[in-house]
Amino acid sequence: MHSASIPMISVHGLHKRFGANQVLAGIDLEVERGKSLVIIGASGSGKSVTLKCILGLIKPDSGSIRIGGQEVTGLSGARREAYLAKIGMLFQGAALFDSMSVWENVAFGLIQARGMPVRQAREKALAAMEKVGLDASIADMNPAELSAGMQKRAGLARAIAPEPEILFFDEPTTGLDPIMSGVINELIVERVRDLGATALTITHDMESARRIGDSIALIYQGRIAWCGPSDRIDDCGEPHVDQFINARVEGPFTADLLRR
Repeated sequence: MHSASIPMISVHGLHKRFGANQVLAGIDLEVERGKSLVIIGASGSGKSVTLKCILGLIKPDSGSIRIGGQEVTGLSGARREAYLAKIGMLFQGAALFDSMSVWENVAFGLIQARGMPVRQAREKALAAMEKVGLDASIADMNPAELSAGMQKRAGLARAIAPEPEILFFDEPTTGLDPIMSGVINELIVERVRDLGATALTITHDMESARRIGDSIALIYQGRIAWCGPSDRIDDCGEPHVDQFINARVEGPFTADLLRR
């Protein structure tokens, strides 16, 4: 099979249990190279666990995770480092290091993971900051001096600075006002397109999902209840999707939520 036809991210039969709680019960999803998939679902549905399994932060009980056709479950040492070098990550809340300046945060992966000389890493960090609308004048500031929106953009700059093949976004607009959420959504779309990267996002924000995703998948009871093009989600006819995207009180989710 030609490499271009192999999905960049391929997950099949992913299971994960925590004690008596079966969080993932057979997740199946694929993301084509250069495409963007958004995973939506109720709180506790398994979105974050799925992402952490793909990143190797959690070991699944069973199932396959392939990146570019290579099985990555259970990787360790140099092979795991090589896999992680392909990835950029925007964490929920940006997750900047308070003890580092803004540019040092952006350059963190370049210096720590790739061993890039500090001067070169600073230049790349400043270039990445410019791409997300952050002026070089804030480079030496402490992250605590930045607004929430600027912190999120600094986190995005850190994710794109190494020019990764894959970008993961964890609730990218959480804690932001609607206008700044729109700015972040647009920046994500533009930077993913510029890099030609494959993107996987988890969110409960439907505005983000519609803007960022070429396709959207809904997790329900540990499985993918529906997956399809983002422009088809409103008329897909799946009752779980209909309740979720329209924030309806009544529907198949309700009984589960009331048991929590």
